[in-house]
Amino acid sequence: MVLPIGAGLAIVLGSAGLYAYQGASPSCDSEPALRQVDAVLRESYQLDSIFLNNIRTLSGGVFSGKRECSAEVAAIRGNVNASDMPWREVRYRIEERDKAEAPVISVTLGGDVPLAKPEPTLWERLLGYL
Repeated sequence: MVLPIGAGLAIVLGSAGLYAYQGASPSCDSEPALRQVDAVLRESYQLDSIFLNNIRTLSGGVFSGKRECSAEVAAIRGNVNASDMPWREVRYRIEERDKAEAPVISVTLGGDVPLAKPEPTLWERLLGYL
């Protein structure tokens, strides 16, 4: 008696979670979001070929209809090392409107920031404790 009720409850909760997840805005590092950010930077800020680095979510969760994101952006130049390029902060907001329409993304380009250092490897972290 308890097993069918538990299984039914699990199915209902799983379906509700899936429905909410499908209605949520895309993540900050998803392909559709990054394509729109690239298009805005190209059209509004004349940045044609870019690197996006250190993409992170500032606010908004898995089931949220709105997300605040930030990243670092630099224009690609020939024969220039990525660490020598001028990096700028970019913040963007992803808002889900309707299922039929693409999410609305607003982009703000900020000031200069230093290039984020890569995450240390597990080995480097372990050696740091010694």
